[in-house]
Amino acid sequence: MEHSALHALLLTGLIVALGGPIAMLWLLLPTARTFGIDAERDQFIGAMLRSAARWVSYGALGAMVATFIDFIVQVAEFKNQTVFGGADISTVIRFATHTTVGQLCLARAGLLLLTAGAARLPGRRHWWLVAALAWGAVIVTSLVSHAAAQPGNRTLAIAAQIAHITTAALWMGILLHLFVARRLMFADATIARAAFIAEIVRRFSPIALVTTSLLGLTGIVAAYRYLNTVEALFTSPYGLTLVVKLTLLAPAIYAGFVNFKYIRPKLLEIAANKSTDAPGVLAWFSRTLELEVTAGVLVITVAGILGSVSPPGDDGSQRLNTAQGQIFLVPHKPNTSIAGWDTPDDPRGPTIGDLRYSEFTHNCSGMAVCLLGIAWFVQSMGGRTGLWGGRFAALVLLPFGCFIAIAANPELWLLHLVSPLEIFTNPILLEHQLGALMVFIIAWLTWRDQKNPEEKRPLGYPLPIIMIVGSLLLLGHAHSTSSIPDDLTNLINVQHAIFGAFGLFAGATRLLMLRGLIPARIAKYIWPACVIGLGIFMAFFYREVV
Repeated sequence: MEHSALHALLLTGLIVALGGPIAMLWLLLPTARTFGIDAERDQFIGAMLRSAARWVSYGALGAMVATFIDFIVQVAEFKNQTVFGGADISTVIRFATHTTVGQLCLARAGLLLLTAGAARLPGRRHWWLVAALAWGAVIVTSLVSHAAAQPGNRTLAIAAQIAHITTAALWMGILLHLFVARRLMFADATIARAAFIAEIVRRFSPIALVTTSLLGLTGIVAAYRYLNTVEALFTSPYGLTLVVKLTLLAPAIYAGFVNFKYIRPKLLEIAANKSTDAPGVLAWFSRTLELEVTAGVLVITVAGILGSVSPPGDDGSQRLNTAQGQIFLVPHKPNTSIAGWDTPDDPRGPTIGDLRYSEFTHNCSGMAVCLLGIAWFVQSMGGRTGLWGGRFAALVLLPFGCFIAIAANPELWLLHLVSPLEIFTNPILLEHQLGALMVFIIAWLTWRDQKNPEEKRPLGYPLPIIMIVGSLLLLGHAHSTSSIPDDLTNLINVQHAIFGAFGLFAGATRLLMLRGLIPARIAKYIWPACVIGLGIFMAFFYREVV
């Protein structure tokens, strides 16, 4: 879990760090020259340059911090512990200085530190140095990725990985910098400002077209290299996470299409004095930019998680076998067997009783999620019926949170076989207790929901944010320990990837709906349906005994 989160932070930081100098060198400064603006004296250009420098520094330093924390995380994972359990500092230093991976990561951290420093240098020429340093960090990152671990065609795989991250920076990195500076760009809704933005869009459109095409091409190459078969796309954690990433890319591509097809021509009309609706067009562009960036950030985050998920391999060892794949075709009654729940864990691995008990907890949780999805759907309809739907959701949430906290790990709160302090060192305990904590937070927010305007119910922005964060944790969720057989590990991880997909689609749809970026008349049905779909899968399809 921690490794996945850090990898997502690293990738995001790299894209922001490389996207900044590209945006300045290819868009802002050339556009300023086109309009005869002195970049050294113009207040708007100066503010844009300072914004880019600030965010490049943030991105580079964030990626550097993720690199150093990951040293501790990887050493802790050697002992099947979390980063909160600590790690022997001498082991961390040896790992960083005496292994090839560690040395490359140290080199990346150094390049990122230099990138952050170079971004703060005065003048305009330093952006070339910033770009070179950030791209160097991208190259080093590719040398410690899945691409570098391939047994054959390693050079091609590494080159494709470098191209993939670079094109992501050329597209989403630039958009992120435009998005964080949107108040500067859209504060002055004059024809002159609209003309300036129109030139930026004109210059960026071919870049976006080429980069999205390259992203698709390098993505196909990577999928073919790591998955080998179409079947692996749906029967491995790596393949399912890739499907989530590609699905989330759709809103970003749609927003880019709207910008190119409709907004760009209107901006050019304003620049040619053929239209005077600068405020309306700029407001429209601001909304589509937010849609594209929101979807893009989710894509980057999932891509970061994807980098920490093991590909299925040439031998198919990291995907479901035939018998496991068939269990998802036939629903079953929720398991009610809890025999042997109070027996100590077998050091040789989970017993049939352990697996049945795990099915029981997941199936019961699924029924609660179904009820929540129905209650939220009713609540989103508004009126008196919606009020009762909210109250019903509150009644479901509190016992549901208690069930997760207690039943998911009976050795903790019921049997007292482990100390509560071990929550912070055991990754499985920590993930389950974090899940319970999120449910309790939602329950608390539900009781306060009457203060929200009716159109924001249920729970306003906190609900989609919690759903997105929790789902990302599920995508990075892992049960890979030495005591659990590989085939069972694959089965559990595939099912948790499905959980994460349902939850992420629900949270993202709800967030975009609240922001007014997609039509509410459709989204208000889609996001509760995703929650209900998650509950149905958990209650009637989840299995560990095959």
